[in-house]
Amino acid sequence: MLKLPQPFIQLKSTDDFKLNFERIQHLLIHLLDTPVLDVYHIGGTKQTNYSTEPIVDVLVTVKSLHDITSLDEKRLNYHRIYRLHNGYNKKVMMAQFEDMISLKQITRLHILEQNNQMLYDYLTVESLLTNDKNIIQTYDSFKLAALHNSFSIKDYENQKQKWFQQLLNEHKK
Repeated sequence: MLKLPQPFIQLKSTDDFKLNFERIQHLLIHLLDTPVLDVYHIGGTKQTNYSTEPIVDVLVTVKSLHDITSLDEKRLNYHRIYRLHNGYNKKVMMAQFEDMISLKQITRLHILEQNNQMLYDYLTVESLLTNDKNIIQTYDSFKLAALHNSFSIKDYENQKQKWFQQLLNEHKK
């Protein structure tokens, strides 16, 4: 099992990751009785602006998080996508694993209810990290420092979450 985040890469092209996103998008939209409303490709594998882990981050919206149970069980498990059981507030996280030995993630689903503040926060951060060169450079430096200062994936993810929150707070002013 991975103790630290996967090594960062700097993308020259997003083609391979776009294909993986499109497969996941198709899967989620076409599941029988799917609760999925919208699917967005987010994060570092969507663009080539900053160093990233080779994990496709997917933002998924549903009417209600209670609808996720219909996705959770066997239908997504067949595709090696499992719910991550951590203390996530008002969101559900799922991950697709390359295999069940190393637990190396290849896709991460961030599942949120439609029309809530967290959804707008995700889309705001995504827009800033796609279009604002100063924020992109600052984030790239931050990520590399956070990687070197982290003792676990959880520590690294918590540092990123704090950075995103600070960015949102500054952007709202």
